[in-house]
Amino acid sequence: MTSSADRILNERHEVLGVVLFVFAGCGFLVLCLVAGMATIMAAQVPATVPVAWKGQGLLVAAVAWWTGLAVALAGVAVWILRAKSKRSLLPWAIVDFALMVLLIAVVGFFAF
Repeated sequence: MTSSADRILNERHEVLGVVLFVFAGCGFLVLCLVAGMATIMAAQVPATVPVAWKGQGLLVAAVAWWTGLAVALAGVAVWILRAKSKRSLLPWAIVDFALMVLLIAVVGFFAF
């Protein structure tokens, strides 16, 4: 029999897991905006900028976006599977959120 304190702690972890998954989804939307802006900026780079910078910005934005899409889809799948089986969401939500923040930082660092 679980105590009341354990049950409350588990409920808090589940709520925090759901909140982090939602923030990770919002992070994917931000990644889409940042990668799109980086792509637009790289496509309109003046001729004085070396071609390598233009190509690097496009490559980083594309790889980060595709990776972000894969992470977002995997996060949704994990959320559904773990919620159905009544298992903890928090560790997976932390990883999902951290990867989205990392991808946004990488695009922001290399593209701007």
